[in-house]
Amino acid sequence: MKTRFFYSFLPVLLIFKSDFVSAADCTQKSFKTGTVCVCSLDSCDEIPALDITMGQAALYTTSNSGARLHRNLVYATDAEPFGTLHMTIDSSKKYQTIQGFGSTFSDASGANLKSLPDKLADTVIRQYFSESGLNLQFGRVPMASTDFSGRVYSYNDVPEDYMMKNFNLTREDFQWKIPYIQAAKRYNPNLKLFGAPWSAPGWMKTTKEMSGPGALNGHAGDNYHKAYATYFVRFLEEYSKSGINFWALSTQNQPTLGSDKKNKIQSTLFTAETQRDFIKSDLGPALKGKNVTLLIMDDNRGNLPKWADTVLNDQDAARYVSGIGVHSYQDSETDKHLDDTHKKHSNFFILGTEASEGGGAKEQSVDYGSWERAEDTVSDILDDLNNWVVGWTERNLILDAQGGPSWVSDFADAPIIAFPALAQFYKQPMFYAIAHFSHFIKPGAVRIDHSLNVIELEVESAAFLNPDGSKVIIMLNKAALVSTEHTVVVQDAADNRNHYQFKLPHRSITTLYIQTSNF
Repeated sequence: MKTRFFYSFLPVLLIFKSDFVSAADCTQKSFKTGTVCVCSLDSCDEIPALDITMGQAALYTTSNSGARLHRNLVYATDAEPFGTLHMTIDSSKKYQTIQGFGSTFSDASGANLKSLPDKLADTVIRQYFSESGLNLQFGRVPMASTDFSGRVYSYNDVPEDYMMKNFNLTREDFQWKIPYIQAAKRYNPNLKLFGAPWSAPGWMKTTKEMSGPGALNGHAGDNYHKAYATYFVRFLEEYSKSGINFWALSTQNQPTLGSDKKNKIQSTLFTAETQRDFIKSDLGPALKGKNVTLLIMDDNRGNLPKWADTVLNDQDAARYVSGIGVHSYQDSETDKHLDDTHKKHSNFFILGTEASEGGGAKEQSVDYGSWERAEDTVSDILDDLNNWVVGWTERNLILDAQGGPSWVSDFADAPIIAFPALAQFYKQPMFYAIAHFSHFIKPGAVRIDHSLNVIELEVESAAFLNPDGSKVIIMLNKAALVSTEHTVVVQDAADNRNHYQFKLPHRSITTLYIQTSNF
């Protein structure tokens, strides 16, 4: 879908008027690798309000040089001004509907929130889930333990309890998940939660261990598979006792990981075929009437479209499925995986269910102020959204200075890093990278067509139309040289009277929010 058109243009001299508002009260701290914003009990920076009227636009800029969602007011002009990049958006050409952005209520996130003073933990939740913050719409909830837990545990370790009579939530749920889910829902009552298991209880697996490789014992339709389907139902029932209901369930987090003999984290192997059979024989019927959406795959894009073909071409399985979960760890692979999947299965949405930075064995887990990771985050989200994905989910809300806790030392970076001894947390550039999307693209927005007049390899972009008629254009300039700053001119093909001119600095992210009632 990355079609581009070429236009010639004549420079027109114009006085460009702009009112500048800086990000509110960012307390910056600099490292060799970059700059973070420090939040404490006394202060934490906020996203400047739009504060615009019809025909105006607000430009928000985050940059390697230190800007964090700095706001400029941009005025529409009738005449076409000079620009080094001209973008044409066409709100009459619509693509997928955007459902929203999210993060994960992992044990590690809950442990770090618990380590902070209550007021500061609430600030983290507000920064993520309130309308004035990132306005996250999704929360991923692990079913029992993951690599970002302090220990390996399931909800039922009693062998051969096929009826799940001994199913119980754990202290991690009551201390580290449920309280913060409830807090998030106070800021966003419409928060959509989806559960995802990393592993079945060990006694149900071929290896007898939750951690490491292994598949469910037996085959679809037998006692083990029906018991595992009941495990999902009991999860929903127990969380509902705390007033928490789920929008969706993933059939399995990263099912291909269960075949990796070197893998140490919790996993359960499903192939596309065994997942298909489990859904149509066991899980689908067990969830019937539960008013919950079912996601398949929840793994890297390289498995597509074959995985979707196998499950969704079987009508007995497909009738229970609504969407396809995809991780971001193969986003360097061809977009054809996503594009072909949409073309073949357009009635099923594709949702980004996990993404993170700093998880590679050779990478530093927490890299303070890393601009490269902010760029990677934006680039991954743009690539997904430009190829039919309807949303995106971060792997953790908040981690500690080591990138954990993780029982298996599978450390990673996060948008927020906790420093409980100082009663502080650091907001990484990644936090602001996500905000450029989630704060401005509203649930129900649609991606719209856009094109640039020249091919600029270091510039990436996307455009969206919100339900209220406002338009959102997000751009990333990865070029390192100061001379690669661009003057961008945006025009809507459906409204050729108005032009919006703004600066796209080198190594920067911009969001242009145009207030208009034109549909």
